[in-house]
Amino acid sequence: MTSIEKTKHRCNSCGNKNVEIKRRYKDDTYCANCYRIWFVKKPCSQCGKINRLHKKEDFAVCRSCRMSQPCIRCGGATVKNGANTEYGRVCQICYQGYFKAEKECFECGKFKRGVSRYSKLSHDQAVCVTCYQGHFRATCPRCHKYRELVDTEEGMACQKCHDLGEIPCESCDKLMPAGMGKRCDDCYWSQRLELETRTNSYLLSSDLMRQAYTAFTIWFKAELGSKTATLKHTHFINFFVHCDELWGKIPCYESLVHEFKPNGLREYLTVLRWLIKTKQVVVDPKIKDQIAEDERIVNLLAKLDGKVPRCIIEYHQYLEQKLLMGKTSLKSVRLALQPAIDLCTKYDIEGLHTPSQEQLDGYLLVKQGQYSALYGFIAFLNKSYGLNLACNKPSKDDVQKLKKKEIEQKMMVLYDQPKPLSDKDELMWIQMSMSYFHQVDIQVKTLRTLPTEPCDEDMFKTVFDQKEYWLPKI
Repeated sequence: MTSIEKTKHRCNSCGNKNVEIKRRYKDDTYCANCYRIWFVKKPCSQCGKINRLHKKEDFAVCRSCRMSQPCIRCGGATVKNGANTEYGRVCQICYQGYFKAEKECFECGKFKRGVSRYSKLSHDQAVCVTCYQGHFRATCPRCHKYRELVDTEEGMACQKCHDLGEIPCESCDKLMPAGMGKRCDDCYWSQRLELETRTNSYLLSSDLMRQAYTAFTIWFKAELGSKTATLKHTHFINFFVHCDELWGKIPCYESLVHEFKPNGLREYLTVLRWLIKTKQVVVDPKIKDQIAEDERIVNLLAKLDGKVPRCIIEYHQYLEQKLLMGKTSLKSVRLALQPAIDLCTKYDIEGLHTPSQEQLDGYLLVKQGQYSALYGFIAFLNKSYGLNLACNKPSKDDVQKLKKKEIEQKMMVLYDQPKPLSDKDELMWIQMSMSYFHQVDIQVKTLRTLPTEPCDEDMFKTVFDQKEYWLPKI
């Protein structure tokens, strides 16, 4: 308390303490002597009247002119309840929201500007508006506004809904809870949608695209309601802007697919659905599938990060030649490239290098299902590079050993987890134990119905398909 008083009665100009402060100006304090030194009589730079103004300021203004200045942020009046800041005069609303020093809230601990003491609270500590409202406010079940509620015969409601009941909407004359204000929710969202549609239309230079965008928002509102349309219609404005820049109208389906690609059009499925329902475009599945396969092939080659080995380049060219001759399809080209590129990616095959037999066997051990698709790539390598690679199917024993090794690693990870395990992890342990020790694959869904019985300190048993299986405890 003593330090606060000293700060309050200390002159910032001369440094004297416990003196009467004559003037506070721009966060500085001046005693009577310093006030006479630093504030001299001279004309105000705005009104021209003689006042005591700071002698270091060339364009100083008097108090009355400063108070009549508009808010530097919003331009509103600041004569009543205004505040002086280092940036200039501000109104009370802007001061509370943007210029007031942040303080720590007693309840949530966050630093905010609107931190004050409230007499309604059980304590006298300063809290933020959010914490204060959390004590006394809730959502009104009638108007859905966040307000202080009162207990009525029909349940909790805000004071306005309780006193006035239902009133007509000013826009559509339908009855609505009085707490909603002047307009019902549907009219509010509809008018907001119209305003945002007009605003977004200025992004489009073509009259046809403006009409198309307006028609889309009307259809969107009819399909999903005014609120959903208002909140989501701006997600699709980029589609109309792109079409406006390229064509100045809605083009045919083929042009859309070529430009946006199937993956790009998936972002604008709502717009595409509107175009189809209004019969502005006709979907051609063949074009869509062809461009989709082209894009998938490009994405496959992109996995190599620009370091495409020569064997993949030549194999791709070989498949393209077969495609031109009508001996294969674009989908078959993509399916043939898939395992070849995966093989090169897994073992970092680059430049003039080709896969070895050991790499080929290791890949097929993990990806047995790619045997047929990889066979053509191996035949191409043997013919083009004079190699003697063999596309060997892995034996069942090798596959079982690999599977057992993977299960063993997962079981070790589960074993190292803190005990006791959750119900989900317990079921996973039983599932992996059945597969590891008894070569029985069983779904977790089935395991939930199986009984378990402890046998000793280290083992327990379960019954599946009328057989007993002993498993280790974890």
